[in-house]
Amino acid sequence: MSHDRRSSRPAPRSVGRVEPKTTSDPNVLRIARAALAEAHRAREQLRAPGHRRPYFVSYLLRDEEGFRTEARYGTLFAEERRRERHCFSDVRVGSYRYDHLSDGGLLDNSRESEHYELSRLPVGSRVDGVLHGLWKLTECRYREAIESLLRKRADELHYRDEHRGLGALQRVDPVVDTRLRELPELDVTHWTRFAEKASAVGKRHPELTTCAVEVEARHLTRSFVSSEGSLVLDRRPIWSLMCHLTYVVPETGEYLPWSITYHVGSPEELPSLPAFRREIGRTIRLLREIARAPTLRAYSGPVWLDPRPAGLLVHEALGHRLEGNRLLSKGEGQTFRDALETGLLPPVLRVTDDPGITEWEGSTLIGSYRYDDEGTAAGAAELIAGGGVRGFLTGRMPVGPRHRSNGHARAESFERPVSRMAVTVVEAEEAVDDATMRRLLIEEVERRNLPFGVRILAADGGETATKAYDFQAFLGEIKLATRIFPDGREELVRGVNFVGTPLNVVGGIVAAGNRCEVDNSYCGAESGYVPVSTISPSVLVEDLELQSDARRPLGAYTYPLPWA
Repeated sequence: MSHDRRSSRPAPRSVGRVEPKTTSDPNVLRIARAALAEAHRAREQLRAPGHRRPYFVSYLLRDEEGFRTEARYGTLFAEERRRERHCFSDVRVGSYRYDHLSDGGLLDNSRESEHYELSRLPVGSRVDGVLHGLWKLTECRYREAIESLLRKRADELHYRDEHRGLGALQRVDPVVDTRLRELPELDVTHWTRFAEKASAVGKRHPELTTCAVEVEARHLTRSFVSSEGSLVLDRRPIWSLMCHLTYVVPETGEYLPWSITYHVGSPEELPSLPAFRREIGRTIRLLREIARAPTLRAYSGPVWLDPRPAGLLVHEALGHRLEGNRLLSKGEGQTFRDALETGLLPPVLRVTDDPGITEWEGSTLIGSYRYDDEGTAAGAAELIAGGGVRGFLTGRMPVGPRHRSNGHARAESFERPVSRMAVTVVEAEEAVDDATMRRLLIEEVERRNLPFGVRILAADGGETATKAYDFQAFLGEIKLATRIFPDGREELVRGVNFVGTPLNVVGGIVAAGNRCEVDNSYCGAESGYVPVSTISPSVLVEDLELQSDARRPLGAYTYPLPWA
């Protein structure tokens, strides 16, 4: 399984915890209370002949109202409104000490399973249709859980379960919190015109074969209830603004894709139309410069990563390998399972993940939340400090003795919530400024008698493989990079991505900067795509490998664009 991260724009610099304005919603609360009663009813009355009742039942309802508009070259291309309600039903068979789940729950998300088709519920505010959907879904999940428990017991006739003594689910006290944040208003007409006028900038540049602008609003309301008595409501608005450009190099046919992306918590945080049109124009001029830059096919040596690419490297090389559920899966590589307190990692970095941090100098962190998808209050997880692993991202599934969840269980829709990153904060123990980073890079180049070093200024996303049978490696897609020569000269290069293995690369971080940025983005893994935020300084890596990207040149167009 590979995991990928879709990158976004930076935000300013200063961490904050701001409680948004809250309100009540009688319709949401009425359905949540009905679901709570159904969880208790299922816990008491579900019983297949020859099998025990479930010991735990929970429902996670996700109500999403969304709007999306897209324009291309000044003309409306698509406009849609949607309203959906999904439910993840967790029906546990066995006991808190031993139940039907195995491999950390990572495999409990197949679209081939019967429960996938039943996970969509009616969207109306009437209770009866919702209860009917919950009944069908719960019945299915109970039967699937019994089958899984029988398979697990049969498997243990042949293979030893090394996690047998850890328990199956952490006991918790019930939580009741019905606060809901207020949602921003949605002006469909305004944002449709915004997309049309912003995308019209592309008509001035015939070298572009794509100029598309999208505006998307997602208003998500989550309701978590359990047979333990928890009832937790939460609401998250995420607004996205994107401009997708494709520049074709006339001489070679090579295409250069670029996306300008904002993911924020309110439309007030998005740029104005004039500012966004100017940003599109600057990006097109930058693409012209990149098109004239030499192609760098391969490189191995010191690399200076600016804050957002550095955050991507930490996310891909470290983050997924610190997700606690992976420690319970026999199919995972478990790179850092035995690295607690050891000196495997660089002492220059300190890494924590805290979903309770809501903003960075006035800009929303979209990875933040009050409760995770198991109804557990969000907590700060100390991950890396002093050159060693201090802990892991965890949910309620125990990963060690005296386990306590730090509130990092998350999923997208129908998938089982598992431990995931949320708001990852990378800090430098001894920070240096950009001038010092440049000097250190040049000194390393001269010491090793290399022709140049590389600076990565922007990266678009990445992926990693964590399975035991696969290579323990990761990749980052470079958008903008330069090479820096010993005499201080710097020039743009193109055509490469960065790759590496986690211990070698992260262990080779020799310096970190004093300038931090935030990257709001989406991260994909077994439990779907979830919003994440990474706050990181720049880093200098002693050795990082760059490899050629996979783009193929396009054939020449046979006649020009209509407005060329």
